[in-house]
Amino acid sequence: MEHTMTICYCEDESAQAKAFAIKIDQWAKNRNMKVRTDLFECAEEYLFKAEQNYYDVIFLDISMRGQNGMELARKIREKEKDVILVFVTSDVSYVFDGYEVGAYRYLMKPVDEKKLWEILDYARTQKEVEEENYILEKKDSQSVRINLKDIIYIEAQKHYVNLFLISGECVTVKTGFSELLQSVQEKSKEFITTHRSYAMNIEKVVRIGRTECVLSDSSVIPVSRSFYKEVNEAFIKYHLGRE
Repeated sequence: MEHTMTICYCEDESAQAKAFAIKIDQWAKNRNMKVRTDLFECAEEYLFKAEQNYYDVIFLDISMRGQNGMELARKIREKEKDVILVFVTSDVSYVFDGYEVGAYRYLMKPVDEKKLWEILDYARTQKEVEEENYILEKKDSQSVRINLKDIIYIEAQKHYVNLFLISGECVTVKTGFSELLQSVQEKSKEFITTHRSYAMNIEKVVRIGRTECVLSDSSVIPVSRSFYKEVNEAFIKYHLGRE
């Protein structure tokens, strides 16, 4: 199933923003893609409204009133390390500044439709790859994208689930344990249930005992009697497969 591609464009010239959105819609129709394009008139509006969403690609007009696109890009990068950033500008003097924030491309005004479509095709390909390796969850009304390889273990806590990451961060999301675990296991065979309230990434296991296992961050999680055989076999199979 193909999911909706989410795009945003920050542009203080309303007519240019609407024309840009039409070009995106034309691309989506040609590629038989579902897209949602959010338009923002300034950096402040983006920061106020857009942080509740995750975007596959963000287009930024550099010369906006107030905070310019480059300043906004720096703030976006603080939270979104991997999102595709594209600057839209009529001023070539900013081109080299884009390396600082990892801009994927520059689009010169007036926007060339062919070049725009090339960027959207790239973003679509990246999205397809990422959907195999990421989950998207809600945290405090914001969308949080998590790389499955970054998860050490998962813990159920009443109506919430804690995801413990290799960065040391714990991401708490309001969802059911079995529901989240199902979505994770559909994408990765590395996640094994150890207990009715715990599951772990087999890649992050250091040692397994009959009642507990030690993980790469030195955490110790329980292994219940009913899951021990499955956990131990998965651990052995994983390490034999690496030899």
